[in-house]
Amino acid sequence: MLPSSSSCDGKLTTVTEAVDCNSVPSDDSKNDLQDECLTPARKKSLAERRPVALRLQPLSPSQSDSECLTDSTSRRNVKPLDLGFRNLEYIVKTGLVKREDKAILDDINGDFRAGELTAIMGPSGAGKSSLMDILAGYTTANVYGRVTVNGRERDLRRFRRQTAYIMQDHNLQPVLTVWEAMHFSANLKIGNEMSANKKRTRIRQILEAIALYEVRKTRTVKLSGGQKKRLAIALELVNNPPIMFFDEPTSGLDSSTSTQCVSILKQLAQEGRTIICTIHQPSALVFRMFDHLYAIAEGKCIYTGSVQNVVPFLMELDLKCPEFYNPSDYLLEISTNDYGMQNERLVAKSQNGMTCTYRSQKSRNSTQIAAMTKVEQMMANGLITPVRAPSLAHSSKVPPTPVMDLMQMKPKKAGLKIDPTKCCKRDDRYPTTFLRQFYIILLRSFLILWRDRSLTAMRVCIHLFVAPVIGVLYFGIGNDGYHTYNNYKYAFFSIMFLMYTAFSSIILVFPLELPIIKREHFNRWYSLKAYYVAMTLADVPVQVVCVFLYTIITYLMTAQPLEIQRYALFSFTCLVVCFVAQSIGLLIGSLFSVKNGAIFGPFVICPFLIFSGFFIHLADAHPFMHWLFHISFLKYALEGASLALFGFNRPKMECEKIFCQFVLPEKFMKTINMNDVNYWFILGAMATIFLFFRITTYYVMLYRLRHKS
Repeated sequence: MLPSSSSCDGKLTTVTEAVDCNSVPSDDSKNDLQDECLTPARKKSLAERRPVALRLQPLSPSQSDSECLTDSTSRRNVKPLDLGFRNLEYIVKTGLVKREDKAILDDINGDFRAGELTAIMGPSGAGKSSLMDILAGYTTANVYGRVTVNGRERDLRRFRRQTAYIMQDHNLQPVLTVWEAMHFSANLKIGNEMSANKKRTRIRQILEAIALYEVRKTRTVKLSGGQKKRLAIALELVNNPPIMFFDEPTSGLDSSTSTQCVSILKQLAQEGRTIICTIHQPSALVFRMFDHLYAIAEGKCIYTGSVQNVVPFLMELDLKCPEFYNPSDYLLEISTNDYGMQNERLVAKSQNGMTCTYRSQKSRNSTQIAAMTKVEQMMANGLITPVRAPSLAHSSKVPPTPVMDLMQMKPKKAGLKIDPTKCCKRDDRYPTTFLRQFYIILLRSFLILWRDRSLTAMRVCIHLFVAPVIGVLYFGIGNDGYHTYNNYKYAFFSIMFLMYTAFSSIILVFPLELPIIKREHFNRWYSLKAYYVAMTLADVPVQVVCVFLYTIITYLMTAQPLEIQRYALFSFTCLVVCFVAQSIGLLIGSLFSVKNGAIFGPFVICPFLIFSGFFIHLADAHPFMHWLFHISFLKYALEGASLALFGFNRPKMECEKIFCQFVLPEKFMKTINMNDVNYWFILGAMATIFLFFRITTYYVMLYRLRHKS
């Protein structure tokens, strides 16, 4: 039966709308459109024979109110949210010299309904990832059109509280166990409305459902690809979001694991959630499990409807799918012009996503029942690890239907423009308070530092190894007037060494952390401020230990004055240098990858080194370059360390040679133009530079988190 007409209320009108009940066979493999002809006893028998994953009644497009939910869905208390978009355009600038507009999405329309598993499919570069980023609220700039929730323009801030975005690269904290990762997720994503015991019960419930409870004590780095994918889903399920986005959920997985993953998504959708995922080239079994297919080519919609109507849709355009051919493969080949220029015909036939003709009234059909039965047989035979969707009660305090205005619109031709200055602002209302977020993130950071002992141990060992070497090299010169310049070089080397170790440890680690931060922040785990403050404080104990070990060893071996005040000032200056260097490392790490950061990092540090005052004094430099000395934190660090060693009215040093030029520390300080420096001014200048880089890094991270690239 080929579809002939449609109505956008979600009902599918067929050619033979009236069904002869006497002609309906008792075989349950027939289409569900004929279920009305069966007796109640027969219907009950057929329902019991259906796969477990399909016994839930999916929500129809108009069933957005709680009274329309089935008993099973109501018990799970999943809030149905239908997502729609009209006249959606996404325009980017291309070209280096001549900037031109390029339409990634061109006036497309569509509806993604609660209770359905929707696949956005298309060839590479078609715009499917861009579409999902816009629908998820990841991309907001240069977007035109309307996005609605349950027929009303959405409130982007509230919408993000009710959604989850599982990205293609499932970035997880490698040293945390499965249970610990779930524990931190639950405590960040669920507020005080749920007790700690109930959170632990929910974690166990989810892990048991997706077959991860047996590996709950295993670190995530040791999980298989399928287990990591399921854990990424579980982390976002703890607060039971009604809408979930998946970017290439089967990427990097084998056929059986992909089937298992899509089976979970299918069951999540059957509980009343709106599940949307992009997929490139699904297998025939995976393709049949989808309720709704939305195909894109060249930024336009070439098909929207159920998967079983793809072949009839193409046949109406005289495009016959070869026998024993996967319809998804055939549709992709058509979209890449393998059979001629057909895309314009497909777009006109689907009305660029507006048509509802090929959308089935019921998503439970014989094709899907057969597919899910096959999956359950594979699980029963041990070919796939048995998994199921956890049965969760909604615990969020967010109202069930966000009906507030989502985006401030501005007219533009036939579409409407999203105002990026309003919709891009991050909401500071999270499930937990700022202090709670800070405490949990700080606790997790300490745990990661304790677990990842390789980096911490290497940092400590490097300081313990270099310190005796420097102590031997400058052994006993601290009070020798003949070696005053060498003592000055010791101060400079100490600053340089501590600066580089602190700087390098950040640029090699932080870029790997940024994708995790991006995923967690976008899914409303915590605010960037809470993470930034916690991350700043988490490394302080390790850095203090490293500085203390280096300075105490070298200070004693070089026979510096045994005065607590001088040692404290010298060590504190070195510690502040490390903090400033870490701030610069954070900025480099937030801008570049590990590879590029290792190249550009030393390049950024070089100007501070050149204008530190060690190689050339400020008085000897060209007046045009004096300002560069005043912004070099190494200049202030060298002045602070020299003042700690030679200043504060240090008495005359010993001299065992015939002539010692600088037995008077005051004379030496005058020679190097440091006779009138003030230690507190030095600390103030370094603190200012520290705050400048920290604040700059914060806004760079904020920009990176707002943009996917």
